[in-house]
Amino acid sequence: MTPLSISVMDSLGEDLVLLSIKPEKGKVATIQRIGFGLMGSELVRLAAAGRIDIQKGRILVLDQTPTGDAELDVALGSLARSRRPPRAKDWVGRRRRGILEAYINRLVIRGAVRPERRVFGKRYFIADPARATDARARLDAIAYSAGMIDTGQAAFGGLAHAIGLGELLYRGHKARPLRKRLTEVAKGQWTAAAVSQAAADAARNTLATGTATQAAINAATQAATQAATQAATQAAMQAATQAATQAATQAATDAATHAAIHAAQHQAASQHHGGAGGHH
Repeated sequence: MTPLSISVMDSLGEDLVLLSIKPEKGKVATIQRIGFGLMGSELVRLAAAGRIDIQKGRILVLDQTPTGDAELDVALGSLARSRRPPRAKDWVGRRRRGILEAYINRLVIRGAVRPERRVFGKRYFIADPARATDARARLDAIAYSAGMIDTGQAAFGGLAHAIGLGELLYRGHKARPLRKRLTEVAKGQWTAAAVSQAAADAARNTLATGTATQAAINAATQAATQAATQAATQAAMQAATQAATQAATQAATDAATHAAIHAAQHQAASQHHGGAGGHH
């Protein structure tokens, strides 16, 4: 699969990593948060694929059929093996070993990133500037936009905010409106109405074809696999993806914030002990 054939939703996790790499240093600037964003991206993508739904904050597996995507199938398998549907917050906040390396490897295979060994470890540099520019342009389009956005944009913008890309890419006082926009996107303020409209359109189309209204409602709430019509299926995917986006973004934000607080406390404790030792 070439970069040009990757859909916006399919490239969600890769784009978060790509935009996190500092071109001049080859380091992942969001290293403390990126794992949560990648877990969140998988939750959204599984919802968009009709494999899961979010109900009352819990992740329900609707279809265990493999997606053909290695990372997504690992995520789907972990959800399917859970004794009870996990809370989205808990699942996204659970670090998965090697997840960042897996996504970097995907980018290397696609020719988007070039690894280089250095004295102090491996560095990763952008090998496909066009791919990186495209990802940045799509995030810019969200940050500079006004009004409603679609679920794909909500996922990208919300997770970008959750892992700290807003502060990394839109710096300074003049960029405050852009950071604010991403914050609002992360809260789901600009997508709820769009999803409601899609569900309403689906219901009207379902009635027009003579299918029971309840079938459309069930499809919109239980995911695409139970849809009665194409319109209802589309609404179900949008509704499930929107729910997953909000849950994933909030979970990633909470997890990243908790990690940052823990790191700050650890650093403060280390400095305190170091200072105390200096007086003896």
